[in-house]
Amino acid sequence: MLNYSYGGGGPGQFGGGGATDIRLLPGEYDNFTSLKSRIIVAAGAGATDSNDLGGPGGTIEGFNSHGNYGKGGTQISGGQGDSSGKFGKGGGNPNRIDASGNAGGGSGYFGGGTSTIANDYGGGGGSSFISGYPGCIAIAEDSTENSIKFRTGDFASIHYSGLKFEEPLMINGKSEMPSPNGTIEIGHFGNGFIMIKKFYSNTFSCFHNIYRFSLFSLILGFSTDS
Repeated sequence: MLNYSYGGGGPGQFGGGGATDIRLLPGEYDNFTSLKSRIIVAAGAGATDSNDLGGPGGTIEGFNSHGNYGKGGTQISGGQGDSSGKFGKGGGNPNRIDASGNAGGGSGYFGGGTSTIANDYGGGGGSSFISGYPGCIAIAEDSTENSIKFRTGDFASIHYSGLKFEEPLMINGKSEMPSPNGTIEIGHFGNGFIMIKKFYSNTFSCFHNIYRFSLFSLILGFSTDS
């Protein structure tokens, strides 16, 4: 991925933030078959440039840059701009990474776009995705890189694998969230992270037999800035 940040942040005078995800198939970050297998995605932020703050990573939709020059990604398209975001990648121009360029868009389920103005403006933030989350729109299994299709009907939000999360919670990059060291932060600055915590709960049957089962708490870091 020429000049893309790890996680698909768009290239530019300042690179966009990369996304953090869990996927079912291995491969290079930008391998489409691997990208298509993502069942949860935490978006990255658009980069800030001298005239405009980048848009934080969002939930269903990414945030526009502060001046609304770089547009956020959605559930079905990348943010529009001089270089628009794509599925799994922020917008950016690898040929304009010097002072003549713009800040890159943040990566995500769909990435944010770069500014529509020629140079020195911020990128839009990426959108996020959780399989089974209300409002999310899952990609169809027969999608190709050049022809992306989406699931419809009652299962529109559920990944084509059938795997989904129960009672998920999305927190955008402008809000308080747990940090890697256990404190609370507003958004997350720096490398993305995933925390998977195992804990136990006891369930009693009508015969008072005790069944022990494992539950998992999953937290991904959404980016507030790149």
